[in-house]
Amino acid sequence: MIESLGEIHALVNNAGFQNALPYDKYPPAARQKIIRINLEAPAALMEAVSHQMKKRKSGRIVNLASIAAYTPHPDLWYGATKAGVASLTRSFASYLGPHGIQVNAVAPGPVESEMLKVVDAARRASLLQNLYSERIGTAEEIAAAILWLVTGAPATMNGAILDVNDGTFPR
Repeated sequence: MIESLGEIHALVNNAGFQNALPYDKYPPAARQKIIRINLEAPAALMEAVSHQMKKRKSGRIVNLASIAAYTPHPDLWYGATKAGVASLTRSFASYLGPHGIQVNAVAPGPVESEMLKVVDAARRASLLQNLYSERIGTAEEIAAAILWLVTGAPATMNGAILDVNDGTFPR
């Protein structure tokens, strides 16, 4: 199936979602779905595209993690899957690096997106208080970081998690 797409030189694993449910009200089906989409799908895609990248001895993979990987998050399983993406990034970097393939991740803070629209007003206000610039990031800013990792990052940048979060970590 992947072969029908032609040569793949870069993969950006950007699919993801959150349920925005409290941990004690998380139905098993919702937990399974978020794990499949946020964690298992990126691993499967990296495995699938890596075969042709290994043959060429080159390729770049960028995963989308999140600052939720490092901090408490209202959606427990979102944070857990994004921590898993960070771990997958470093693991795949170690597996694929010897074959000339770079695997890195971007860990955004809050970004104006459909996902942020499900965040309640109190949480959004709390997020804004932690941002150095006191504004939510844009998709274009995250895209610029991804583009740099795919086209301009040095060859020795492998297994890195690039935080693009404007100071979102609790202070």
